[in-house]
Amino acid sequence: MKQKEIFLQAEADAWFIRNKESLAVRKLPDDDPLLREILKIQTRYGGKVLEVGCEDGTRLAWLKNNMNADCYGIEPSKLAVDEACAKGINVKQGTAERLPFEDHSFDIVIVGFCLYLCDREDLFSIAREANRVLRAPEWLMLLDFFSPVPCANLYVHRPGVLSYKMDYRALFNWHPDYECMTHKVRHHSELGYTDEQDEWIAVSILRKHQKDIAV
Repeated sequence: MKQKEIFLQAEADAWFIRNKESLAVRKLPDDDPLLREILKIQTRYGGKVLEVGCEDGTRLAWLKNNMNADCYGIEPSKLAVDEACAKGINVKQGTAERLPFEDHSFDIVIVGFCLYLCDREDLFSIAREANRVLRAPEWLMLLDFFSPVPCANLYVHRPGVLSYKMDYRALFNWHPDYECMTHKVRHHSELGYTDEQDEWIAVSILRKHQKDIAV
């Protein structure tokens, strides 16, 4: 069974239940490295934001309430989707390789802490879909486990599932339309510098351009 099927059936709900308390105590925007980056780049109000792997919509609700953003989400956990919708956020149950949105419809696409659990054969589709729905020139934001060399570990919460670490910028920054503007490697839980590679996460901010090709 593919990992996305395992998560859609049950494990995404189990993940949400395990992490619900820690999600609720975050102080936004200070405890959220993605929101801190958005505050640096989002100078206008009313932008349209998509978050892939949006959990219970807490980050999107903050953007809606504090920056007047038009927010949408995709999340595999039905329990999390229900809580996000209760916050007034348009969130649908699904996964990253198939996004139910029109082409070039978002100013910011956030892929937040879900790529490490995605099936490797879906990575091309995930990158294609994120690119398809993102306008240009606009912003792609990635938050995930980081390793300079791709590797896989056993996912401790469910037998048969793997947790994948890599430099997820590689899905996009090979393309001439994308430029990495910020890449910060930090400790997974403490959000400070660390030499413990098993604890590394990366916040990566990419700018999508439409570059003219000289002929």
